[in-house]
Amino acid sequence: MEFNGRTVPLFQSASDRSFMKSLKEFIKTEKEQLCCPDEGPDEQRYTIYSTAFDKIIDYATAYKAILTAIKKEYDDSVALVKDDQHQAQLAHGKLKAMLAQPTSFMYYRRRADQLQERIATIQRNTADLQSEIKRLQESRSKQQNSQQQETLELALPAGPIPGLTLSESLNPESLDKHLEHLERKRIELLNKKQSQCVPVQVRIELDVKMKAVLNQRDELSVENDKLLLRYKQLTYLKETISRWEKSGSRAPLLEFLSSELKHVSEIKVSEDDRLGFLAESSEYDDPGKIQESKRLADYVERFVQLFQSGDYETAAFHAATSPHGVLRNIDVLEKFKAITSYQEAVHPVLLFFRILMISAPPGKPLPEKLSVEGVWCALQHGYVELVMFGVSQHRLTYTEELGDLLCSHGHDDLRVVDTCLALAQMVYSACGVSRKTALSMCKRGLTGAALEFIYNNKEFTIEDCVFVLRELPSVALLQDFTQPCDGTPALMSVGFICRYLLNSDLEDLAFQLLEQIQAGGQGVFEKTVLEDDMCSVDGWSEVATRCEQTGRLSLAQDITSILLLQNGAVRLSPDLEGAKLMEHVFM
Repeated sequence: MEFNGRTVPLFQSASDRSFMKSLKEFIKTEKEQLCCPDEGPDEQRYTIYSTAFDKIIDYATAYKAILTAIKKEYDDSVALVKDDQHQAQLAHGKLKAMLAQPTSFMYYRRRADQLQERIATIQRNTADLQSEIKRLQESRSKQQNSQQQETLELALPAGPIPGLTLSESLNPESLDKHLEHLERKRIELLNKKQSQCVPVQVRIELDVKMKAVLNQRDELSVENDKLLLRYKQLTYLKETISRWEKSGSRAPLLEFLSSELKHVSEIKVSEDDRLGFLAESSEYDDPGKIQESKRLADYVERFVQLFQSGDYETAAFHAATSPHGVLRNIDVLEKFKAITSYQEAVHPVLLFFRILMISAPPGKPLPEKLSVEGVWCALQHGYVELVMFGVSQHRLTYTEELGDLLCSHGHDDLRVVDTCLALAQMVYSACGVSRKTALSMCKRGLTGAALEFIYNNKEFTIEDCVFVLRELPSVALLQDFTQPCDGTPALMSVGFICRYLLNSDLEDLAFQLLEQIQAGGQGVFEKTVLEDDMCSVDGWSEVATRCEQTGRLSLAQDITSILLLQNGAVRLSPDLEGAKLMEHVFM
C-alpha cells in the first residue's frame, strides 16, 4: 500500500508473515484433501477460500469492517449466480416436461380408449350370461312340466324344406337324395375351411411380423441412402483426381482438391439417383418385381376391406405402415377426412395423421401437402397438442404455407393463440422467412426479442420492416425501429420512414409518431430533425407540406422553423408553389 508517496508492504511483522504462511498451507492442504480442480468453477474451492477470508478478517482487526463488507458483496454475487443457475435448471426441466406432454397425453388417451373398450366388453359378456341363465331356468321349468308326457309323433317336417316341393318332402327317395346332397355340400365347406381359412390369431401374428419387417426396411433404407451418398462422393473425387492427372497441372493435388471439397459436401441423394442405382443393381430381378407388385396389391386390397368394414383404427395403422409408402399420401388422408360416422373416440383422420407422424422414418418428415392438410384437420378438431408434437419433433415439412395456417388458426381461437404463434415462429425460422418470424414475435409481445432478431439478421430490409408495421401497426414498434439499440444505429430514421408511410395507407401512423416526438419537447424534436442522416432537407420539407395539407399546422410550423435554423436555409416567397425550402452554399 502507498504511504507518504512510497509503497509499504501490507504485512511487515514476523507474526503477519507467519500468519500468511500458515494460511497458504491451510488452503493448499484443504485443496489437496478435497481434490479440487485447478481451473473452472468448483463449490469446494469456493468454501476453502471463503473460510480463508474469514481467518483474514478475524486476524486483521483494523480492517475488519471493510473486509466484512467486501466479503458480503462477494457472497451476495455468488448467491445470485447460484440462484440464476437454479432458475435455469428449473426452466430447462419445465421445457422438457412441456415437450414430453403431447406424447404422454396421447398415450393416456390411447390407454383410456382401451379401458373403455374393455369395460364395454365386460358389460356385453355380463348381459349375455344373464340372458343365458334366464334361458336355462325357463328350459328347466318346461322340462319338469313335460316329464310325465311322452308321446310318439310322426316325424313330419314342421315346415317346407328349402329346395324341395311339398310332394318331394313327403317322398323318402327324394329326401335321401337331398340328404346326400347336403352331406356333400357340408364336406366341401369343411374342406374349404381347412384349406382357405385360418384363425384370427394367425392374422394378428402376420401383422406383427409385417410391422417388424417394415421397420427393418425403413432402417435399411436410411442406411442405403448414407452408402449411396458416400458412393456419389467417392465417385466425384475419383473423377476429379482423373481430371487432375490428365490435365498435367503443376498445382499440388491437395490444393486442387481443396476447391472441390465444398462441392463434395453439398452433394445430396435424389430420388432419381435411388431409382437409377436400383435399376443398375436389379437388372435381372423381374420375377421379384412381379412378386412385389402382387404383395402391394394384396396390401391395398386388405386396406380396402378394413375401411369398408368400418375398422378405421386398424385401417389407419395398416395404411400408415404400408410398404414403400404406397398408402401414405394425400388421397388416403382425404378418404379418412370424408368419414362422418365412426365408433372411435377420435376422428379416423386424426388416427391416421398421428400414426403417420409416429411411424415416419428418421430424417424423412411427411411431405408438404400431407403436412399442411394433416395440421389443418388436427386444428379443426381442436388437437393442438398433436400439432405441437409434429412441429417440435420435426415430423412435418416446414413451409411458409404451414406457418400461415398456424397463424390464421391462432386468430380464430384465442385460447391457443400464443401456442399457434410460437409454432408458426419455429416454422418461419426454419424456412428462412425472416419478416414473418419477426411478426410472430411481435404478435406474442416479444418485441425485444424481435428487435434483436432483426438487428442480427443482415438480410432484413426496410421493406420487411414496413411489412411488419403494416401487419401490426404500432407507434411503439415504429419508435423501436427508429431508435439505436445497444450502440447499433437505428434501422431507419424518423424522416425516412415518415416519408415512406406518408406515401402509403399508413400516414396516420407517421403523424402519430411525429406528434409523440413533438410532445417530448422542442429540443427532442429539433435533435430528431437535424441529426437525421437518411432524410434530406427536401424530404423533411415534403413532410412539413403533408402536415400542413392535413390540417396539422403545429407540426408543419415546428418542422419548418427547425429547418430554417440550418445555415443557408431560407423560405422562398409565398407566391411560389407551396412552401418549399432550398439550400444555398455560401461561397
